[in-house]
Amino acid sequence: MGDRFLTLTWRWSTAFRCVRTAILPAIVLAGAFGEPVVGQNTARSTGSILGTVFDSTTSTPLADARVAVVGTEVFAKSNEEGRFRLDGVPVGLRSVVFFHDRMGDLGLGVTPAQVFMRAASLSRVSLAIPSRSTILAAWCSAEPVEGPTSVEGVVTDALTGVPLPRAMVRALRGNMPTRRVVREVRTGHSGEFRLCNLDSSEPLAVAVAFGANEAAPVPLTLAGPSILDFMIDISEPVTITGSVIDQATRAPIPGAHVELVGSDYSALTDSTGAFGFDGIPPGRQIIETRMLGYAHRVDSLTVLSNEALGLEIVLTTEAFALDPLVVVGRRKERVFTTPGTRFSGLTEAQVDSIAHRVLDFAGFARAARMPGLTVSERMMSGGAGFSGGMVQEALCIEMQRPARSRDPNSCNMVHVRINDVAVYNAHVVLQHLNPMDVRRIQFITPIEAGVLYGTRGAAGVLLVYTR
Repeated sequence: MGDRFLTLTWRWSTAFRCVRTAILPAIVLAGAFGEPVVGQNTARSTGSILGTVFDSTTSTPLADARVAVVGTEVFAKSNEEGRFRLDGVPVGLRSVVFFHDRMGDLGLGVTPAQVFMRAASLSRVSLAIPSRSTILAAWCSAEPVEGPTSVEGVVTDALTGVPLPRAMVRALRGNMPTRRVVREVRTGHSGEFRLCNLDSSEPLAVAVAFGANEAAPVPLTLAGPSILDFMIDISEPVTITGSVIDQATRAPIPGAHVELVGSDYSALTDSTGAFGFDGIPPGRQIIETRMLGYAHRVDSLTVLSNEALGLEIVLTTEAFALDPLVVVGRRKERVFTTPGTRFSGLTEAQVDSIAHRVLDFAGFARAARMPGLTVSERMMSGGAGFSGGMVQEALCIEMQRPARSRDPNSCNMVHVRINDVAVYNAHVVLQHLNPMDVRRIQFITPIEAGVLYGTRGAAGVLLVYTR
């Protein structure tokens, strides 16, 4: 039998406004059906499939893609080179699909592809995710047409490479200094954006802003779909300092080895037990501390921008090895509660159960359903985090609102602590916090917070713990 080709059609997932696009050529099946299977004791009622999976958006083979034959238990995973093999495929008309997390990131869904299998035959398959330009063209085909130019991209932090959600992306038309904004969108939770079918009768450019930070406008010189990624300098390296001490005597421990796991940063404590690291990217860090005669210790911390930390690492003398003790019991969910308070918030299990339905941190706060809690987005100006008194959108979380407050944009913001570290400009930080980084949250009422945190807790306290 001659070569046959099979085309798998794609549709956009409901995560992107349930927009269905035109058919995209995603999978091509090409091979000589009926080619004998060599060197294998295969039943006459089955055949085999060899193939590769390729990601056209990154121009690389797609590893760990799950390829399956619908209605059977036949499946395989692609290796580092994107190759796979399916054995024992029943004869007849069969449906073949493949799945990968990358497809979810792109907002793609897959419909089964039909293939006719013959007994004791070997077919060859090439599977591929369409290129970013192809996906963009298909997406924009469902949008109103004003012109031939479309652009998509991802906005990330230049220092850490972290995607920036809710960054403002603007399409500008005209020449300087008379450029005007013709369309604007905000990036999604993965930092992605799209601007479809722009009128290019005048010069076009794309500009990106995240809070008070901006990237220089980039001209669009070609009509048709374009891929344009942006990096914005919003983070600055931070300094981590600390000391290592003995738990029993509180004396400094010189010569202890301190290391940031997964990096080239390591040091030995000096005669006073002190150590320090400069130029650390913001984010989650794992610190490992070792010293002969002491138990090995691993600590996790989240480093915020422009913040130098003073850590105190306490080591205990190494315990003797004892025979193992086996305890059998029931598993019960652990609820973390600040001592002296009732738990109001979301446990880790509750966060995991609703994370797929939450687009930003405000969604978690509302899901906590704490009596008297108000969560809103307001236009606020002045104060730290706003350069030059600039007005911008910010997240407001209140447990109580002053009765005499008449300003609708005022905010009696709760005191926010992330991983037990006080956060300033919390209304801005929470607005841009990636919800996928949240592990659990806890609210402490003003009465209880006043006892634990003094005047800082007068408006209540929000504790956020990250993964």
